[in-house]
Amino acid sequence: MKILAIYGSTHQDGNSRILAQTIAHSAQEQGAEVIHFDVLQEELPLFRTDKDYKDEPVVQKLRGLTREVDAFIVVSPEYHGCMSNAIKNFFDFHYQQFAGKAFAIATATGGSLGVSCNSQMRIAIQHCHGWALPYQVGVKSHEFENGEVQNAKAHDRLVRLGRDLVVYGKLLKAQFEDDKAKAGFAGWYA
Repeated sequence: MKILAIYGSTHQDGNSRILAQTIAHSAQEQGAEVIHFDVLQEELPLFRTDKDYKDEPVVQKLRGLTREVDAFIVVSPEYHGCMSNAIKNFFDFHYQQFAGKAFAIATATGGSLGVSCNSQMRIAIQHCHGWALPYQVGVKSHEFENGEVQNAKAHDRLVRLGRDLVVYGKLLKAQFEDDKAKAGFAGWYA
């Protein structure tokens, strides 16, 4: 199983990266290959509906990766109750590439539980026919220390996100591939 991890912090050493790495490590322990996409290293242009981006190498690379992978880890810092502009921009570039694929979502917060940010990411995923796992994680800034999540319950939920992404991502992929092979499904999801 191949997973794409997107962490949408606009801070190089942001806590979002720690969350994404923790989930990814757990998924790798389940045998998954995880590819990390760093929005600070490979900046996407601002999405515009009047452009096709065929001459934008970073857009073509990311679109290729999103078609190739089986599942996603999406982590955002919570800015004013919302997902980061980098994560929203990532979602705007995609649609059919998310169909039938599982998502693990988490939020690094200043002090809230990340419910608003996680809900917004979940809604964006659903509108692209993706499948967010039924739970998410929000970790507060004071719960990080020395590059690790110190809250044991939050850490355990992150580990479970990685495990469940592999377990349920495989099931979802198998069913989705079977459905695509049936008459009537292939055209829309191609």
